[in-house]
Amino acid sequence: MSALNRQQRDKVANFQAVTGAPAKLAAEFLKRYSWSLDQAVDIFFTEGHSFAAPKPPQPVLDGKKLDSLFRKYKDQEADAIASDGIQELCTDLGISALDPVTLVLSYHCRAEQMGVFTRDEFCGGMQRLGCDDIVKLRAKIEELRGALHDRVACKEIYAYTFQFALDQGQKCLPVEMCIEFWKLLLRNHFALLDSWVGFVEQRCKNSISKDTWMMLYDLATQVKPDLSDYDINGAWPVLIDEFVESVRAQQQAL
Repeated sequence: MSALNRQQRDKVANFQAVTGAPAKLAAEFLKRYSWSLDQAVDIFFTEGHSFAAPKPPQPVLDGKKLDSLFRKYKDQEADAIASDGIQELCTDLGISALDPVTLVLSYHCRAEQMGVFTRDEFCGGMQRLGCDDIVKLRAKIEELRGALHDRVACKEIYAYTFQFALDQGQKCLPVEMCIEFWKLLLRNHFALLDSWVGFVEQRCKNSISKDTWMMLYDLATQVKPDLSDYDINGAWPVLIDEFVESVRAQQQAL
């Protein structure tokens, strides 16, 4: 790892955030695929690799209460909580379905599809959170919200969100969807968020790759707000390079 440059180290960290892989294996995959984060992550999962973080001891929950909690919100025609049930759950939790804390909840449930919690996903998430009734889950909301303010924890949720939002077979997200997620997830971390959103709305009409998505988080959290330490010769995506050039041109015009 010591022989890697800053951009390569950042890509290793991003690979780890998405996959949970050790740093050495992350670097090996990235080197194998010429430091393409998208390709390396895709092949990692295609080959069936899986690394789970060490699990803390789980509290003992009441299985009947947890089943009752799930059944309160489950769809009548499927063994899952669908959009109407999620809306009802959010109402009982005192939050909006558009509250970014719902992404944190989805992350803990390891949900694979937006707008749906399968029984295994929901009950697994409640096990991890130690909640078997709505009162306990409601009491957890502020703790979950706190993850959005923590740079390391938020990066994991940010990486998860990209995968979570992809439709089956997709590798990139529509720019309009990315903008809404950036507003939800980066407000506490990116001083230039409004400038970035305005720039993307004008310049980018297509979709956003996983590489650009993850490298933007690094720009937001590792580069100074005035961009004085941004390395234009680094391995940044072209869209981010163009954004920095645009901001610097505006700064010089003042």
